[in-house]
Amino acid sequence: MHVGQVLSDTASRFPGKTAVIFKEEKITYADLELMATRLANKLRVCGVVRGDRVAIVLPNSSQWVVSYLAVMKLGAVAVPLDFRFKADELVPIFRDAQARTIVTSSQHPAYRAFSTAEGIDAVVVTGSEGGDGCISYEEIMADATLSAAIKTDVAEEEDALYLYTSGTTGKPKGVVLSFANLDLFPEAMGAVLKTSSDMVMGCLLPMSHISGPILCNELLVRGNTLFIFDQLRPDKVLAAVEKYRVNYFHSVPPIFEALINVPHRDRFDLSSLQFVAMMGTSVPLPLMQHFRRVFPSVAVVQGYGLTETSPFITLLPIEYHEKKMGSIGRAVTHAEIRIIDESGREMPDGEAGELIVRGPMLMKGYHGNAQATRERIKNGWLYTGDICRKDAYGFYYHLGRKDDMIIVGGLNVYPEEVEQVLTAHPGVKEVGVVGMPDSDRGQVIKAVLVVKPGSSLTKKEVTAYCNQRLASFKVPRVIEFADELPKSSTDKVARRLLISIGSEPERHSVPS
Repeated sequence: MHVGQVLSDTASRFPGKTAVIFKEEKITYADLELMATRLANKLRVCGVVRGDRVAIVLPNSSQWVVSYLAVMKLGAVAVPLDFRFKADELVPIFRDAQARTIVTSSQHPAYRAFSTAEGIDAVVVTGSEGGDGCISYEEIMADATLSAAIKTDVAEEEDALYLYTSGTTGKPKGVVLSFANLDLFPEAMGAVLKTSSDMVMGCLLPMSHISGPILCNELLVRGNTLFIFDQLRPDKVLAAVEKYRVNYFHSVPPIFEALINVPHRDRFDLSSLQFVAMMGTSVPLPLMQHFRRVFPSVAVVQGYGLTETSPFITLLPIEYHEKKMGSIGRAVTHAEIRIIDESGREMPDGEAGELIVRGPMLMKGYHGNAQATRERIKNGWLYTGDICRKDAYGFYYHLGRKDDMIIVGGLNVYPEEVEQVLTAHPGVKEVGVVGMPDSDRGQVIKAVLVVKPGSSLTKKEVTAYCNQRLASFKVPRVIEFADELPKSSTDKVARRLLISIGSEPERHSVPS
């Protein structure tokens, strides 16, 4: 998918249609084409050519969309990075990606220092008049001399996107996606979820992760409208859905939990919202059921995949959103999936094992890290590290991470299974489960709970609740309470950090 060319084609078909909404700004397709063209021409003046890497260090914004599309127009490689990263985190990634050009914001506390970083040739800054080695984004947008159309050829196998993993388990790795990889998200969305040109998609998650590129690509292929939420306060999210008639968004479980708890939520007109997708981690079934009860007109679906699979491996068809709630869906087109045991033997339906996948959705590899690539992709199969099972009808269920699995006295326990049970407790807001070393059993289970406001729980009550619902070897032996759980930059529970939490009083209560 040559994103820059698709933008030009879509802008010629829908020039006056609103493409992007951010705050009070509405950008038509014609204006989006012009803005991306002007920035691309300026980047070319700065020396950026096909195949060069351009780092994008911006918060969610219309400028993020323009910057991504400008890089794509040149056939260059976009390297989006989390705006929350500090200079000490960003500079090594600039070096690893071999990025010589940066697009950032004056809101970033280190933006002036980027221009003096080793190997950096140009820094474009939004919200700045320039100077100090920086180029003003706003001046570029106002420069009519940069409006000449850009024609650049790209090959499908060329690098298009480097997406750096969060790095919670070590040095961040750059996932290399090709221009061919960029076709696959819109293909799955259209085929499985029936997205169309008259829809308004919402973007809640950080655009610097895979959400930004995939939603921009879906936008251009479908010719619909992208609404970028500028507020994550739950009531503001619902108000924006009402005001801008948002039809779809995807996010992670804590966001949906917060939406459920919005006071007077019935005051918001959410009739436009057709479906939501709960992504990013194993989703508690009680949360999906609760959300469905609270917002009965909204279908709840799941998908599954990795940044390394651009991103979908499975997706739940919209027509199965009630019958198969809790399933991560069926294999998307072109995805060949196997569930295997430790010896590589394929598991029969209903039995758990590691999910491996092959097909055109696989990344090219990790940038500059052939060893890590070989460890992840073997004989054309990408080993996800996720434990799943498949039913007789081809629907998959995610059970947890292979490296998170807890072995208690030789028996396997998946943390998500215990978390699902505890999340269903009316007094529990959130829970994380991890294995702790134990000299007798090898490991014991530790649960860290966040209690809902107005609730009170004791460790004995938690144990009694689990004893009624879980086999004895699955019942947590260590129980702690916390005000919040440690999270990664993608809002996943950082399990390894749960080990150090404790010890809390016997009774834990949270005032209303």
